[in-house]
Amino acid sequence: MRSPDIPHLAGRDTALRTLSFSAVEASWLTLVCLHSGVFTRHQFCRFHNCRENAAHRFLRRLADRGVACEHPLPDSRHRFTRVYDRRLYRALAIEPVRHRGSANPAVLFRRLLSLDFVLKHADLPWLATEQEKVAYFTDRGIGANRLPQRRYGGAIQTRRYFPLKLPVAAGEHTVTFVYADPGRDTQRELLNWANAHRELWSDLRATGKAVHVAIVTRTAAAQRDYSRRLETWIGRPAGRGSLNHRKANTSASIDAASPNRDGQGLAKCGELHAASRVAVQLRDGDDHGDRPRPTVDSYSTYHSRHLSPKGRHGQPSVVPRGVR
Repeated sequence: MRSPDIPHLAGRDTALRTLSFSAVEASWLTLVCLHSGVFTRHQFCRFHNCRENAAHRFLRRLADRGVACEHPLPDSRHRFTRVYDRRLYRALAIEPVRHRGSANPAVLFRRLLSLDFVLKHADLPWLATEQEKVAYFTDRGIGANRLPQRRYGGAIQTRRYFPLKLPVAAGEHTVTFVYADPGRDTQRELLNWANAHRELWSDLRATGKAVHVAIVTRTAAAQRDYSRRLETWIGRPAGRGSLNHRKANTSASIDAASPNRDGQGLAKCGELHAASRVAVQLRDGDDHGDRPRPTVDSYSTYHSRHLSPKGRHGQPSVVPRGVR
């Protein structure tokens, strides 16, 4: 059993190998501890391209060592494993972290959906911790007061940035923000999340970076609803040079991918999504007329089929902007 290359771990998994985990086990546990604290057997087997008996042996080893335990997953046919041992998080220097604690169903599914997206795109440059996210944006001249944040506590309060702990990937030209919908049948939380990021997105686009939003859902119906809503968020690229940079190669990339309806290929990095929007604008002369100031440059939506509510089925799909 081998793990795919995971660049953003940047050697952090070696800290868990000192706790007598194999290279494969250490990289997987590092991914889980950084991004969710929970995972399913389906995610483990798909990521490692292995049979369930391999996952069973791994989970038995974790349970025997008092590292993790498996529980029924609410409203689902699956079970999930929670990695709770403080020694792992301490070894990775990410303690305290709320991922190791139990969570209500909405938070649990948000974590699992987030991990699902990261696993599908493990080669992206993910900012795995709150500190990494804050450092990335402030190093580019964006004030900490422009970042999504929340205060916790009473008389003595703690300020936390990116409080929902959703994934963010910082590419060379595009920053991808992931929103995971746990299935509450409401988009109010999406709007709250977008409003919390609005100033950051505006500042980021002003620096020439493109903003890509990726939505992960539990149902195909929710995926379609989000696609319609996010269509209204799209606008012209912002930032000096962002259009010129992509003029040379975007049209060719889109022309190569679209005839084959390569949704997976287009969705994989978010870089191409932002570029795809530019290509459409270049060809169609889309100037948006009197449309309000845009929020993002591109979007994509994903349905995590194995996390669908019990009794619901649907084909896994990707609906990237610019590909029909």
